[in-house]
Amino acid sequence: MDVSLIMNQHKNPNQFRPTVAYINLEALRHNFLLARELAGPKVSILGVVKTNAYGHGAVHVSKVLEREGVHALGVASPEEGIELREAGIKTPILLFGGPFHAPGDLLAEYQLTPVLFNEVQLKSLASSLSSNLSIHLKIDTGMTRLGILPAEVSSFLQSLKKYPRIELTGALTHLAQSDETFERETAQQYQSFQSAEEEIKKLDAQIKFYHLANSAALLGKNLGPCNMVRPGLMLYGVSPNPRFEEGKKLKPVMHFETEVISLKEVSAGVKVSYGGTWTTSRRSKIAVLPVGYADGYIRHLSNVGEVLLLGQRVPVVGRVCMDLTMIDVTDLPQVSLGNKVTLWGDTLPVEEMAGKAGTISYELLCAVSKRIPRIYEGDHS
Repeated sequence: MDVSLIMNQHKNPNQFRPTVAYINLEALRHNFLLARELAGPKVSILGVVKTNAYGHGAVHVSKVLEREGVHALGVASPEEGIELREAGIKTPILLFGGPFHAPGDLLAEYQLTPVLFNEVQLKSLASSLSSNLSIHLKIDTGMTRLGILPAEVSSFLQSLKKYPRIELTGALTHLAQSDETFERETAQQYQSFQSAEEEIKKLDAQIKFYHLANSAALLGKNLGPCNMVRPGLMLYGVSPNPRFEEGKKLKPVMHFETEVISLKEVSAGVKVSYGGTWTTSRRSKIAVLPVGYADGYIRHLSNVGEVLLLGQRVPVVGRVCMDLTMIDVTDLPQVSLGNKVTLWGDTLPVEEMAGKAGTISYELLCAVSKRIPRIYEGDHS
């Protein structure tokens, strides 16, 4: 059997299993342009593409953003940054998680800008650095996660003077509640960051970028004291909170789809899937979908999720398995094998499915595993 011939003749040689994520690059462009409009002409944009661009494919997404004129890209780790560089991305790349154990010369070679949040990192980078390296300084204004405290800014900058090859080109903080309604806490973070910014400017006027505004701050039109913004979730067509009117202009980028591979009729009183957590209350028709938690269709959607089939919503029943999920199609007598099923996207918003699972849309999007093919549409480059 000539397997290569079979693969070449198949309509999609990279995919036999019918579960796929369609990525609409025109929608991505639309959302980026909205971010640019909300930011205004004098504010730079850093597009957040960490975690494989929230499951959408970091290389493809970054190439689109680069062509659209994004000023920088944000990733979580050196590995993510190196992947983009080796794919030909030239745009400045910021490492949100810091350098970890990457030597300074490696970061300089790949032109990656680490975010630092303690003086130990300064010493470590300097000891492994034979050329110049740009860094950003993270300040903890209320997230209580990474970052030096505002009172430590002066000390950090004094220590920085010992390492002439390390250049501070930006300062940032992270908002803890900007996607919620706790405006007082966010205002306090803005005030704290502004005080730190003023302290930095007294000691070093060369810093180019100050950034703290995320998707929520952009959609809420409350950028605060910054000249760079960091849209993430909104680029992928999801608003962090339905209260943002501007969020209604976003277009979903991912359409997660599969198809019916099995149909069976069972009597009332039959248990479905592991643990028997759902039991038929009538004679029922159960369809099986080739998607499960190994694909990112998380187990918390068991018995609460919905899918879109033949234009109607139908419930997920029983526990979601590693590779398979069951749905109740009793009220769809016309259903047949091969019918397409939307897991989320378009008129079945991912944020709604996340709410049913008791989580956030970030988790669902990021969870879509690498075994799911991404098919990119709308790329006219």
